[in-house]
Amino acid sequence: MNVQELIGSASEITKIKAKRILKENSLIKISYAKGVLRSVVHEGQDYSQKIEIEQGDISGYTCSCNSDGLLCPHILALLLKREERVRETLGEVEKKPKASMKNTKSNLKEILDSADKEELIEFILSLRSYYKDIPVIIRKSFISSTDEEFLRENRDELMESHNTLKATSNKEVYTKHFNLMLSVHERARAESKERNYLRSTLLYLLLFEMVSLPSVGMEHYLFDSHYIKVYQEALLPLADKKYTVRESQMIFDYLKLICTSLKDLSQITTLLRIMKNFITTEKDYDNYYDILLYVYEKDTVLPYDKNNLLYLEYELLMMIGKAEEASQLRRENPYVPEFRFMEAESHLGRGKLYDALIIVKDGIERADRNWDELIRWLYMESSIYKILQSQDKFIDVTQKLITLGEYRAYLDLKRCISPKEWTGVYEKLVDDEEVRKNTKGVYKRIILEEKDKRRILLYIMDNPELISEHYDFLSPEYNQEASKLLAEYIEDTASRISGRKDYEHLTQMVEKLYIYGQTALANDTIMNLVMKNKNKKSLHTILFQLKDTYSQSGPYIPE
Repeated sequence: MNVQELIGSASEITKIKAKRILKENSLIKISYAKGVLRSVVHEGQDYSQKIEIEQGDISGYTCSCNSDGLLCPHILALLLKREERVRETLGEVEKKPKASMKNTKSNLKEILDSADKEELIEFILSLRSYYKDIPVIIRKSFISSTDEEFLRENRDELMESHNTLKATSNKEVYTKHFNLMLSVHERARAESKERNYLRSTLLYLLLFEMVSLPSVGMEHYLFDSHYIKVYQEALLPLADKKYTVRESQMIFDYLKLICTSLKDLSQITTLLRIMKNFITTEKDYDNYYDILLYVYEKDTVLPYDKNNLLYLEYELLMMIGKAEEASQLRRENPYVPEFRFMEAESHLGRGKLYDALIIVKDGIERADRNWDELIRWLYMESSIYKILQSQDKFIDVTQKLITLGEYRAYLDLKRCISPKEWTGVYEKLVDDEEVRKNTKGVYKRIILEEKDKRRILLYIMDNPELISEHYDFLSPEYNQEASKLLAEYIEDTASRISGRKDYEHLTQMVEKLYIYGQTALANDTIMNLVMKNKNKKSLHTILFQLKDTYSQSGPYIPE
């Protein structure tokens, strides 16, 4: 079969795919020797093609993408490339206007009118493999950009608002600033929804910059502390989007501006770790590396943050395959926590448990009051003792983790201790004063998991607002004590509520007293509520209806 017949026998979809391979320059390593035409197509992975030619006709062809001898897009792409070179040799190439994104200033209508229609269709179809929304690329390619002005206008507005904040400012000034921040946040979300990912990224970086500026007053500090995490999380999915060279340059330019202008760099290492995910080209890498070195050399960076920056540099070197330089960096900075942790994991993986333990103990000592780092070291220490079957030390380390609020450590310990021994271990844990004082509520979670009603009752005596949630659980074993706590809580709550829904909820709590046999206490509670809340007539009505329902001597008739 001759080449033209073989090309003509291919399906339309195969032709489209083959032409796309050629347009993307995925056809490489083309060679011809002894009547055999060879090539490689890089399409996610490499596929090898071989076409046997005898006196200008095709005698056979194979491709590593299949074993059935099918005419695949890879083979067809090679045939089309061969025909193209033959035409060039004969001088038969016909030049036609192409649909291209390169000439962004040309009039779109002129491009569409002059372009070859088949090539235009191929061009649009090729966009689908890179972009989910073709209008996005059309907008980027043919509409002049004002992203710089967009960023400048929003930044100037927020900076002006921030500069108006004073320690003596009234609540309205703060509220106006917070509302402006929230409106920019909504704008960033809307830009992302419209798939304008550059502007969304710039706005989130702008918001990050704003909440990293010095806070004025406690209310401002609390707002910034909450939303800085929101903005960090919002940037993560945006790193997976596609950006043009110009867009990437603008993102990293603004990142450098933030690093240059901020005096407080306590949050900058977290931002740099997130922005590392935006690196896609060598230019991005160079820009990011320059920013990293600039921040590292600033005097205002704390030692802990410098350690994080060194680890980021290590990751960058490994990213481009410079393993020797990365190893040298580790040797020059042996006490960077991440490097020490990697060394301990290496010893652990090779079975050198005691060598790993020495590093872990040193890491715990150096962590001091850095709780995140301390917790990580303690988890590794507990895993080593578990492997060594040193139960007492395993329990001691787990207890330290629980005092730091690590409920997961308690669950891991319970899985490792036999049921016969668990009672004694549990008693030791919950009797520890530091465990009971933990502010993360881990003590409460543990006693609830263990269904320890005695300790739950004692805990609720110190935290009476929890009685309504756990009253059913405490009955009937501690019915008297729990009922008394509930009655006191009901009377205390009544003075602070208003509205029918609140009254109905209060009545439901009173009804629990009737359900669990505390009729006298329930009646007394109702009378106390009526006497202490004389102006709440709607509450009186609901309470008396409840009392009538559970009355043994007939309906209650007020005097």
